[in-house]
Amino acid sequence: MGFSSSTPLPRIDAAAARTLILAALPRRLRICLDVGLRIPAARETLRAEIAALVPAASTLAAIWNTAAAAAGADPWCDPDFVAARGALARLLDHHAAENDVLAARALADLVVLLSSGGDDATAAARLALPLWLEAEALPELVLHLPALAEAQTAIGLGRSARDADEDLDIHEQRAGAALLEGWTEALESAYATFNAAASNVVAAAAVLSRGASSEVASCALLVCAVVIFGERLTQPIADQAGERERRRRRVAEEALAKAVAREREASRSSAAKRETPPASTKPPSPASLAPGQVVVVAEVRENGADRTRSVARGYETIIGRAVPLAPAPDLRALRSRLAYEFPYATSTIDRLLADLVGRTHIGFRPTVVVGPPGAGKSRLISRLAHHLGIGLWRVDATHDSGAAIGGLDRRWATCEPAHPVMAIARYGVANPLILLDEIEKASTGTTHGRLWDGLLPMLEAETARAYPDPAFQTAVDISHISWLCTANGIGPLPGPLLDRLRVIEMPAPTTDDLEALVPPVLAGIAASRGVDPRFLQLPDDVEMALLRQAWTGGSIRRLTRIVETIVAARDASDLRH
Repeated sequence: MGFSSSTPLPRIDAAAARTLILAALPRRLRICLDVGLRIPAARETLRAEIAALVPAASTLAAIWNTAAAAAGADPWCDPDFVAARGALARLLDHHAAENDVLAARALADLVVLLSSGGDDATAAARLALPLWLEAEALPELVLHLPALAEAQTAIGLGRSARDADEDLDIHEQRAGAALLEGWTEALESAYATFNAAASNVVAAAAVLSRGASSEVASCALLVCAVVIFGERLTQPIADQAGERERRRRRVAEEALAKAVAREREASRSSAAKRETPPASTKPPSPASLAPGQVVVVAEVRENGADRTRSVARGYETIIGRAVPLAPAPDLRALRSRLAYEFPYATSTIDRLLADLVGRTHIGFRPTVVVGPPGAGKSRLISRLAHHLGIGLWRVDATHDSGAAIGGLDRRWATCEPAHPVMAIARYGVANPLILLDEIEKASTGTTHGRLWDGLLPMLEAETARAYPDPAFQTAVDISHISWLCTANGIGPLPGPLLDRLRVIEMPAPTTDDLEALVPPVLAGIAASRGVDPRFLQLPDDVEMALLRQAWTGGSIRRLTRIVETIVAARDASDLRH
């Protein structure tokens, strides 16, 4: 019997992962989400920080801390403590404005958090926007998780930075990979937990700022109330999401059981008789095709081996059969719908729809839509496909495995047809839309081929009409595919690719477009909730003022989140009344 001499791996403590993520959170959110927060110790630490950063406020900070200790269980009700808090916060705000020291403003917010009651609408209004801005910055933390996991892995293995370049034996490599995977999962789980909790805090601050009250909020400090009240506020949403997930899982389990039963029946049938290669079907001749029909795959020759016999499985509806072309729609109605959802991008819409003028079937020239992040490029193409009533095959250029978009050879176990062929088979039309998202960020490595190079023969109508599919090992007609790409800039794109793409710029929305954008944003929120859009009223003057203050243009995603916060606050207020 052999025994391993390798040292057992240290266990990954989920609490340690949460501590690491908590330490990386922005200051206001960190103090709200710290379940181990000791209020007196936090006040004393804050007093010391104030004295170090703003010496002129050290006396008021000491008075504030002393008044808190003397105020008892509910300090926010003590007039002396309230006066000390107000004087200290005003001095810190004045110092921040006069000397342009943002840290002083943050300290003032922490004083308010640790001194105000949960039902203090003025304090909640002060903190609603800073907390929301900190929550908006949380996704940037994801970029640092791999480095943090690697550092913790090195510590767990007892390796220093100078050992990083040394060769490791196979056991150490496997141990390091397992530990890195464990730390990565633990850190991602901790981040997801804090990200959800941060959303609850932001929602609670927004609702409390509008004067909402509850027994929980009125009996606790604001720093505690925003967490507890936020959880209760979003609990119905979480329950509804959980119920939807349970229903989805039940449906999936039922479908799986039926699929297993069909597979068993098929296995019994195949075992009863010897399987023979399917007879080839003669494809229709061009003369026999009706208008608006094309033959995408004329035939697929198979040699009867098990591996190759499965190549055509799932594509029987397009092999040797006529495939219809989706007809062009009413352009006036289509433009009206898109202009309603994207009022700031009518010029972009007009340039795209110009390709459909005078056509009987849908077809766009290969195009790249260029614009700043968050301008709604991908969503515009998605909504275009929705209103056209045809499928949208999405390819994320940042993650797609190089030239696999053109298909993988039949010799490999992972063989698959070209993406356009798969899109045609899925949506049942010969002219679906293919979206190449963030095409400028595609990998430039040549190990598995470049996405850019794989696209070139498919963008030319002449070569696309007889594209050699490596899986089917026959020429296929993908010339009717509409290729639409998005990019933040065209600088990284190679010249041969740019020669085949039309470049259309898409502007970012500005504050001048706010009133026109709010109705379609509300309609999208209603659709995601599964309710009639008429149930969501347009923002009143106060809410529109808050929108103008919080959204300065640019990202549609950011505007949607702000409007969702207002809708949630409005719903909570309606429930309270």
